[in-house]
Amino acid sequence: MGILDGKAAVVTGAAVGLGNAFAKALAAEGAALAVCDVRPEIADFKAGDAPVLAMQADVADAEAVRRFIDAAGQRYVRIDVLVSNAGVWTASEATDSIDKTLADAASQVGTNLKGVFLCGRAVMPIMMRQGGGHIININTDHLHTCGSPFEESHDNAPNCPFLDIAPRPTGGGPAMDLYDAAKWGINGLTFAWCQALKAHNIRVNAFCMGATDSHMLRGFHNFDPPPEEEAQWMKAEDIAQVMIELIAEGPTGRTGENIGFAMGHPVVLPPPRRNPYFIVEEEG
Repeated sequence: MGILDGKAAVVTGAAVGLGNAFAKALAAEGAALAVCDVRPEIADFKAGDAPVLAMQADVADAEAVRRFIDAAGQRYVRIDVLVSNAGVWTASEATDSIDKTLADAASQVGTNLKGVFLCGRAVMPIMMRQGGGHIININTDHLHTCGSPFEESHDNAPNCPFLDIAPRPTGGGPAMDLYDAAKWGINGLTFAWCQALKAHNIRVNAFCMGATDSHMLRGFHNFDPPPEEEAQWMKAEDIAQVMIELIAEGPTGRTGENIGFAMGHPVVLPPPRRNPYFIVEEEG
């Protein structure tokens, strides 16, 4: 028996890397799956004996998202979990030409922010109708580092690469203006949705990912990373298990949190924040 028996989950960007690990962890807990990716190999996705709806789709395309979520809703009737994982990266700087900038924005803002928006809005009516659900937006440690916005303890992180200079500064650097702008924009969606959907028993949280062994990260190194750096990377399967723990908190669990995963730190689900800085309790 799994915690998701009889339930259905949607994962975007599931062909490789983190998304693949998320989908398989959800299936291991009993979920039926709807997965998508721009890669054609998504058609061959399997997760044991779990029912799978696999579609090639670009999350930046509103009609493609509509077709994908409509198909998932028709097949499974319900959607209990959405993991908005699809993401892309290319180097972009403020000094780039306008033509390059426009092309980069269409890709990075389209996938990394618009895609999260489109998928979230598409599943919300289904989740509200069924009386609850979980939305997990995959974000970056460029905004939730081991020192910001909350200073994290280094007691159990002797291998943190920023141990001597903590807190690590936020942001990915000058070549990531569009990537960081899109990822920081996910905060606006997470923070507003967690409040708007709380009455519907829909929890909305974000994972702020540090260096995790994935197709994207390996691509940064032309798929030949230095062994000493690769040894420090977090494992996608470990992150996926933390996702299962988060879902297992149930409808009364935390909502509206950025949960950080930093290289050199334990991959664990931290205790809920007692007073998330962006939520104000209503009086009375």
